[in-house]
Amino acid sequence: MKTILPFLMLVAFAVTGRATPYTYTPNPVDLNDLDHHSAYTWRIDNINLGGATITGASLTFTNIANWDANPNILFMHLFDTAKYSGVRSFLDATGAPVPANQMADNFASPLLASNPLIAPGTANTFLTSRSFTMTPTTYTYNFTAAQLVALRSYIANGANIAFGFDPDCHFFNDGVKFTMTVPDGGTTAVLLGLTMVGVCFARRQFSH
Repeated sequence: MKTILPFLMLVAFAVTGRATPYTYTPNPVDLNDLDHHSAYTWRIDNINLGGATITGASLTFTNIANWDANPNILFMHLFDTAKYSGVRSFLDATGAPVPANQMADNFASPLLASNPLIAPGTANTFLTSRSFTMTPTTYTYNFTAAQLVALRSYIANGANIAFGFDPDCHFFNDGVKFTMTVPDGGTTAVLLGLTMVGVCFARRQFSH
């Protein structure tokens, strides 16, 4: 008599989830070429990542260049929110050219106290400051681990964030974008095949 014992062979391998970028651009995309006489906020509303964890974030300025060879600096901040949605600005400097003594970060104390774009007490994270030459370059700033923690916290507290840009010189550019990266998912088991294998065991009995 033969006994057939079928069993299933499950063949699988692990696939690490890929990352999905979430990209946002302001309107106007070049933030009015970041004029020296103004400070800008850009508030992004209704951010919904579906509960995913942000693993990276960056700001990119395409073909940014200073308008002349004088000393210059662009200050960048991340806020929990701003007073107004989208892009807003106000005049924070006068003169042509703007005097060197007016090259100051309007989103930092003590100037922030009189900034009409940010409400008092708003959570504020300084990102970076950067100078540029007259040669256009595409510049990307990647958030630090601590800045990512702040970003996650700000989004969780109302589904919006804001950036503050204070250009202390005039920065021509072809566009600004903000990118967040989240994983599609964790490690996933992928089924390759399901095989029915028949294994036969023969057992003979002899009677006398």
